[in-house]
Amino acid sequence: MQIPNPEAQKSAGSEQHLYWLDWMRFLAALSVATTHARGGNWVEWGRLEPLFQTKIVAIFFALTRMGGEAVNVFFVLSGFLVGGKVMDRVLKGSFDGRSYAIDRFSRIWMPLIPSLLFTAAIAHFVGRTVSGWEFLGNLFGLQTSWCENFAGNVPLWSLAYEIWFYVLAGCAAVALTSRSAGRLWACLGLTLGMAIFTRLETVFLFCWLLGAFSFGFRYVKRVGAVALLGIALTGVGYVFSQFNTKTVSVDIHSLALLVPSREISTLILCLGLALVLPGLIRLQPTNRFAAIVERLGSRCAAFSYTLYLTHYPVLALWEHFMPERFTCMSLFSILCYFAKVFSCLLVAWLLYLPFEARTATVRKWLRGRIASTAVPGSVAS
Repeated sequence: MQIPNPEAQKSAGSEQHLYWLDWMRFLAALSVATTHARGGNWVEWGRLEPLFQTKIVAIFFALTRMGGEAVNVFFVLSGFLVGGKVMDRVLKGSFDGRSYAIDRFSRIWMPLIPSLLFTAAIAHFVGRTVSGWEFLGNLFGLQTSWCENFAGNVPLWSLAYEIWFYVLAGCAAVALTSRSAGRLWACLGLTLGMAIFTRLETVFLFCWLLGAFSFGFRYVKRVGAVALLGIALTGVGYVFSQFNTKTVSVDIHSLALLVPSREISTLILCLGLALVLPGLIRLQPTNRFAAIVERLGSRCAAFSYTLYLTHYPVLALWEHFMPERFTCMSLFSILCYFAKVFSCLLVAWLLYLPFEARTATVRKWLRGRIASTAVPGSVAS
């Protein structure tokens, strides 16, 4: 690996390729899926048969217990890729609100609408309630504030945050760059977004902002030292976060009293992640193998959003046919686990192809129908 000369890139006016972030995005989505798959496949570690309460099994259970922290990765990445670029383009005078809106909502809805329909089909099959109000509420990011997650698809809770992150960022940018009429509408949008966040957890908004501000660290000369500090903070935040996560397997109540609250632990974790990103994107592959691995991350990340949205209904289907959780680490239970994870990946990829994969095409069509002129520099991730 080598770190490119940032000054040369700035003077050339080229936009830096953001290396390795696709791997972070895919691994975060995979971590959420494997966490939920393990939780539905086996009982908690402390309730396994004593013969299987080994150190190796404990490590496996610990590694598949990071779903909550993985969602924080999404928030920081979103702040970096979307919020950071919005700030950068506002400062450069190249922000365009219309193009931003097309990019952001096509990004959200192209995978979300088919995923909601898929969730409805699975919920109907397994006998869960399907609500039209919840469908509309989840479509517009009102879950957890005004309605429940659609048809029991728990991971949808984070989409409410993403949608309103985008609204707040777009409205703030328009308020700073447009004329009086646009500023009025932007202020109304900001007020609406703030009102929604009075019913959400604002700590996640702060995490998103940390990611956005870290975008400005891309050209810091001592980015390696910043990244090392970020790695240390990420580790500390992760440990603190785990102590704040409920478990029936280990008695951590006394230790949990010695660590910061869940919200502060989350902020430490996200600050660490935000400081790691500027250094990570400058680790340029220097050989063919590293370049292949880096490009593979892009292919995997392409359907990671669909994986995140659809894995829970897939696992609900497994639970419908196999409701009992295993109490031992038998070969059959392990094969079932990997079959569940593989089925989540396969379904996500199959749903990705006709929908999320067509996002760029839909954006182009929308710009032709809505945008009066082609606008360079739209925000995309």
